[in-house]
Amino acid sequence: MMHIKITEKMHQELKNHLHCGDGLEALAFAICGRLCNEGQDFLFVHKLILMPYIKCERSETFVAWKTIDVEPMLEEALEKGFGVVKFHSHFVEGSNFSILDDNSDTTFFDSVYGWMNNDLPHSSVIMFPDGSMKGRVIGSDLSFHAVDKISIIGHSITGFPSNDKESEVADAFVRNSQAFGNKTVNTLRNMKIGVVGCSGTGSPLVEMLFRLGVGTLVLIDSEPLEIENLNRIPSSKLTDVKSKNFKVDVLKDYIDKTELGTRVIPYSCLLQESRQALNDIASCDFVFGCMDSVEGRHYLNLISTYYLMPIIDIGVKLVADGEGGIDSITGNIHYVIPNLKTLEERGVYSYGGLAAESLKRISTEEHKNRQAYFENAEVDSPAVISINTACSSMAVNEMLSRIHPYRNSNNDKYSFTVINITEWEISSYEVEETKDKLHSNNIGVGMLEPNLVLYDSQADL
Repeated sequence: MMHIKITEKMHQELKNHLHCGDGLEALAFAICGRLCNEGQDFLFVHKLILMPYIKCERSETFVAWKTIDVEPMLEEALEKGFGVVKFHSHFVEGSNFSILDDNSDTTFFDSVYGWMNNDLPHSSVIMFPDGSMKGRVIGSDLSFHAVDKISIIGHSITGFPSNDKESEVADAFVRNSQAFGNKTVNTLRNMKIGVVGCSGTGSPLVEMLFRLGVGTLVLIDSEPLEIENLNRIPSSKLTDVKSKNFKVDVLKDYIDKTELGTRVIPYSCLLQESRQALNDIASCDFVFGCMDSVEGRHYLNLISTYYLMPIIDIGVKLVADGEGGIDSITGNIHYVIPNLKTLEERGVYSYGGLAAESLKRISTEEHKNRQAYFENAEVDSPAVISINTACSSMAVNEMLSRIHPYRNSNNDKYSFTVINITEWEISSYEVEETKDKLHSNNIGVGMLEPNLVLYDSQADL
């Protein structure tokens, strides 16, 4: 199984180069970060190398080049353990790899494997004039196998599966298909979606996702169910509190008993404490952040960058006046992709707050000693199910708009949405590209994971 991901920006650069309008085949390469999880390989495009036209022999059906011209790329791939993807143009929509392509790929990837010190797979991809793509995996034995899926990660999420034949919609989801069509319902059935934080906003969000027919849910939350959670977690019961059951296990049991076919992968730990949990989140098609944790948000933003992961971060702020009244109720929905400003750049958290929270988890005593230097002393915030659910619903519809664009305006106008319930207003804003070199230089690096530290935990199950 192979899934290739590329950003929308890189995809447009690639299309402009491979289909420049002169009717001749063109060539490009990419070096890609890697991930292997549960038998599925991923390649995340980190850097494009657009082969100059003058260095190629080009015709309407053929393109040739000298391997010496891509040796710097192969050296970087060797040094970092990256995968190599070869891209070239075809002009007949949906056409297959030709015999000339077979010979070219065999010769080139034989050389690639000669450079590498491992047998991890590489890929060859055809791009058609409309930007659609078809790919194949080149094994270490130079065998060819179809790439299962190629995804473009941007303001909208576009996928090119190797088999896009629509299957019959189950009876439970017929009414969903009446709204979004069979294609979207089938897309959801084949999606793996992560939810980090399974309490006030996370639990109603999970409820909506599995009832929409999502195929696999990865649920991460380190806390057991407590009495104060009963007012906002739909599936919770007092017996779960007394048994000290973890929130993720309560949700899994509830979803399993509903029998709608959603597979649930629960992790009762923090994301940064489990290698397998992080791998499962990195292998998702979409992730929701539903926690107040600064560290959690920071890690999700790094995962978005390294693994080309679209993320929706949900924040709810309910300020009570202490006398039974309400000063303000707002919800913030942030859509995060690698090229856009990070959550830190958007002011969702600060690096000072990140340092304070990290210190508290690693050394509680030191955090206590330095408490005077930290802003925002911990105070439990009000939480009301109707408000949490309203914000979760907006977030789910935000995701649906990315896989099935249904809004009257382009999706790039909705990267940040504010729900002001006290003013009864919904406002959306565009977000500029990131200027954070920590992120922009590390797009698609995969498991290199610079600046991401995992902590040992017995919860890594």
